[in-house]
Amino acid sequence: MILSFLREDEISEFESNEIYSSQLVEPIFQTFNIKCKKRLSPHAKSILLAWNGKPFYCANEDLLYLFKSNLIEQDFLLKTLHSMAIFLQNATCTSFFDISISSVTITPKETDQNCSNSDFVESITFKLKCHVTLPPEKIEAPW
Repeated sequence: MILSFLREDEISEFESNEIYSSQLVEPIFQTFNIKCKKRLSPHAKSILLAWNGKPFYCANEDLLYLFKSNLIEQDFLLKTLHSMAIFLQNATCTSFFDISISSVTITPKETDQNCSNSDFVESITFKLKCHVTLPPEKIEAPW
């Protein structure tokens, strides 16, 4: 059974299955803080804030199809999103399809006289969640 083709009531039944639940590890949350040198457009901010709870591949499609007018911003956000996902994939051996965006926060830089030389204007905080499935136990050959 593939999880993406299940209805909501079938998902809870599938997750309560002992075989499935015994192979799952608790979800892993990873926070990434990205500093932007230029201010994000209002269009980009609204799309980023709409990513709360979205799977990684949906956010990727949003970037590819909704940012055709601003290619510099699209490139920056694609590199950011892919870097985070590749880090999680390498660190946890998870699939891109098991990564979702838990929350996105955009924080403008506070103007402080002591920090007038800072290079960034805004900060984006992503909290990603991934589910890692334990690999099956390797059966040892009886030699």
